[in-house]
Amino acid sequence: MYMLRQRIVKESDLDDNTTWRYKLPSVGKYTAIEMVIDTQRGNTRTLNTVCKTIEDCISKVELLAGGSRALFSLPGTQLDAMNYWAFKRPNPRRYRQEDVTGNKSHLFLLGGRDLYDREFGFDFARLPETYLEYTYDLGENDTDYFEADQHNVTLYGWRWMGPGEPSFIGYLRSRQLAAWATTGTDTIKTIELPVGHPYRFIGVQAKTRARTISATTKYIELKVNNGEFSPVNILSPMDWCMQEVAEYGLDNEIGGLEYLVASTEMDIPYWFSYYQNVLAQRYGASGQPVINHHFITVPARIQATSAVAGEVSFRAKGWGFQKCLRIGFDHDYDGADLLDTSGMGALDLEITEHTSGRDAAVFAQDIVPY
Repeated sequence: MYMLRQRIVKESDLDDNTTWRYKLPSVGKYTAIEMVIDTQRGNTRTLNTVCKTIEDCISKVELLAGGSRALFSLPGTQLDAMNYWAFKRPNPRRYRQEDVTGNKSHLFLLGGRDLYDREFGFDFARLPETYLEYTYDLGENDTDYFEADQHNVTLYGWRWMGPGEPSFIGYLRSRQLAAWATTGTDTIKTIELPVGHPYRFIGVQAKTRARTISATTKYIELKVNNGEFSPVNILSPMDWCMQEVAEYGLDNEIGGLEYLVASTEMDIPYWFSYYQNVLAQRYGASGQPVINHHFITVPARIQATSAVAGEVSFRAKGWGFQKCLRIGFDHDYDGADLLDTSGMGALDLEITEHTSGRDAAVFAQDIVPY
């Protein structure tokens, strides 16, 4: 038995602002479907507060069985965060903001706990006709976005092969459960979580550009049976995100090439809710003698002290990747600490909002048996 990273298909020059649909194989045991998305910038950066990555432009990636049943359904940033938690580091990517420079991102639709899981995964012979749907808007005609005619997608399948291949007992279902705009200070938003299957994690995301999770939500409480007991009570979202790094052994460093316009403060990607550090230095002959760093409050920014435009190489560290907080029940690989909801009457995530007008979302991963 061995694992094969098998190329399924490559599609080039995808149209912009649409949904690309592809029928997946009808047989095979796959722990993951890997998407490699490759595109390039449509212009050299001009705007200081518009800072789009490929993940930001993906409104939804889905695996649909039988044409309608969602095995997997997440926006790009939540999928990126889920991969970060699974692999304990940010996914491979290229990020650049100069005209006709490449941007690339690897995203994994995991059906197992990792790429070599022998218990959980997508067994397409036991699932009805399954399609991958990729919905995106690269902003082809918008300043500082991407060129859709240079937009390529390659799908790889991580498939068990050979004699003795495993028999999966179930798959991991990942999906967004709610997205909303906050309505007021100390307003309580209750998200009803479906019960019946064991949960591996619940994620909470802050989506407004210049706001952290703490500036979006004050308190987060998970309640069972309408308050009978609460297995999780988060009083400080920032502290919770910081302890995730130690708790799960995460590598929380990421970087790329940014473009500075004269001496303007330029946003770097909104990869973290809270920043530990940002470092930048000249790339090539960009000409900036000194670079200032601004990262105590989001959005993190870098700035040249001279009026010479050009590229810089930067590295950032922080907490709350893709502005997501993880409520995890997956410390034991064998599932001893999963949140089993089969005997629960109700499971609610109660979120106390910080103030109005801030976008938030909740997503989760549970285990569905075959």
